[in-house]
Amino acid sequence: MTEKQAQAWAALTDNTYRNIGYGGGAWWGKSYIGVMWLWYMAWKYPWTRWFIGRRELSNLMKTTVNTYYKLWQDYEIPKKFMWHLDKKYNIIRFDNGSEILLLDCATQPWDPLFTRFWSLELTGGFIDEANEIDEQAVTILKTRIARQKNKEYWLIPKLLCTFNPDQWWVKRTFYTPRKSWTLPEDTTFIPALVTDNDYVDPEYITQLRNSTDEITKQRLLYGNFDWSGEAWKLFRHDEIEDLFETNIEKKEVPYMSVDVARLWDDKTVICLWRGLECIKILHYDRNTIDEIANRIRDLEDMYWIPRRNIVIDSDWVGWWLADLLRGCTNFVNNSRPYKFEAEKKGYVIRNYANLKAQCYFKLKEMMEKRLVRVYADWVIRDKLSEELENVFISGIDTDGKVKIEDKKELKRRINRSPDFADAIMFRMIFLVQELEQESEIITWTYEIDYDSILY
Repeated sequence: MTEKQAQAWAALTDNTYRNIGYGGGAWWGKSYIGVMWLWYMAWKYPWTRWFIGRRELSNLMKTTVNTYYKLWQDYEIPKKFMWHLDKKYNIIRFDNGSEILLLDCATQPWDPLFTRFWSLELTGGFIDEANEIDEQAVTILKTRIARQKNKEYWLIPKLLCTFNPDQWWVKRTFYTPRKSWTLPEDTTFIPALVTDNDYVDPEYITQLRNSTDEITKQRLLYGNFDWSGEAWKLFRHDEIEDLFETNIEKKEVPYMSVDVARLWDDKTVICLWRGLECIKILHYDRNTIDEIANRIRDLEDMYWIPRRNIVIDSDWVGWWLADLLRGCTNFVNNSRPYKFEAEKKGYVIRNYANLKAQCYFKLKEMMEKRLVRVYADWVIRDKLSEELENVFISGIDTDGKVKIEDKKELKRRINRSPDFADAIMFRMIFLVQELEQESEIITWTYEIDYDSILY
């Protein structure tokens, strides 16, 4: 084994870690260590049941299962220790009664909740290219392990996930917590690069280094999880990093922005501002509208915030909160954007589909200029970063108006509502309001007929 494979093997065969992430660049032996582990466990513990999952069963057969044949050749495994592939049921069977199920983990229209996995009884498993699989599938499979001979053999349930760098749940589950030293005790992440593999063809590394595709190079050669090269992403990674580190805004006018929880799994998020400096982020679960209204009243008195400088998400249940707090600024996502003539002031003019798109682009502009700063603990910081990294430009509609991707698509990627990002974005409504007021003054000045006044 390579050094990184040995680290992964130690984590897979101890009694400490339940969730093992093994990821980074390409061609670093992720499938090899996975099939080796399952072959070893299946033979060592008779009548156990394991699984290998991948997004598409056809790719699983072509790649992961093919790695088993390499394992036979490399270790010259005797025939009596080999396995038999049942292609009818997609099961690898061993003579000692153990089995390895080959699972198609793609999201199907007829099975959005992955009910096809609910009745499985498994000992443990391995998900190859986990970044391609919906997080819901992984969650369901976790509930199905530890159900087949685990107590008899004193085996803790283990799930191995191997993956290339991605911005979805694998980054949130493994990479980001490791970076911030917040990994749970039962979880480990072993980063591995192609250069860590002593058996890789040097020509492949040369091809990656000479690649003109920067995204491919950053992901597969350098194993960079923070690389954001998608054309439709609104915020760059360096802008998000600087949001917490270097940006300074010296204005002292107090503001408050509130994202109200719509569902039980959402949070009510309150951001307290001094100018464009977010000095505190508060969040609450399962509060009534009256309780949130009382909290806002206490905060506006404590921080001397004028009622007109409080913006509330007024969609859905937010209308009741706005009704209780008369005089606040209402934010309605799909309302019309503010119209202002900014060409003479050097601003970029865009035709926005709604107020939400306008304010997210305004936040983008302020972050590019390094004029916004956020103070937050590591937990909130990681969640806010992930939410901002997943704000995508949807494109341009038939009327030529630029849009932000629908929230339900963002929620599908990160498995929660982007409450923190929205609460930060709401603060921008005051900036676009100011620009519209300035525009009205400038426009009125140009319309004055000075000759007629003097006459």
